[in-house]
Amino acid sequence: MDVLIEQEIALHQYETRQSKADIARLIHCNFREVGESGISYDYQSIIEMMENEQPSNGFIHSQHYECIQLEESVQLLLYKSASVDELGKSSHFAKRSSIWVLNGTQWQLKYHQGTACESFELFIAEK
Repeated sequence: MDVLIEQEIALHQYETRQSKADIARLIHCNFREVGESGISYDYQSIIEMMENEQPSNGFIHSQHYECIQLEESVQLLLYKSASVDELGKSSHFAKRSSIWVLNGTQWQLKYHQGTACESFELFIAEK
C-alpha cells in the first residue's frame, strides 16, 4: 500500500504532472477519470490538462488512505483530499478512489474518481 500512496501523492505534485517520463510511468495508457466536477477524462485529455497547468504556492492535501485488494494485481485506493492555498485556506474537499493495476513490475493508475464532500479536519504532519 505504501508505494501506491507515494505514487498517488506524487501525482498531486506540479513537478510530477509536468514530467512526461513520470506520467508515462505512473498513468496507464487506458486511464479514465471522473473528476470532482463530473467531467470525464481519458489519458490524452488528462495529459493535455496537466500540460496547461500553472505552478501554484498551494498544494493538495490527502489523508485517511485505505487500500482494498480487488485482485492480486489490482488495488483500490480510497482517501480524502483538499486543496490548500498559499494562505492555508482549504477548499475542494473530496472523497477519492483510484484503481491501480500492476503492469509488469510497475503500478499504474488506471481509473480515478473524485466526489465532492463536506469539509473535514485536515491532519497535516509537522515537518
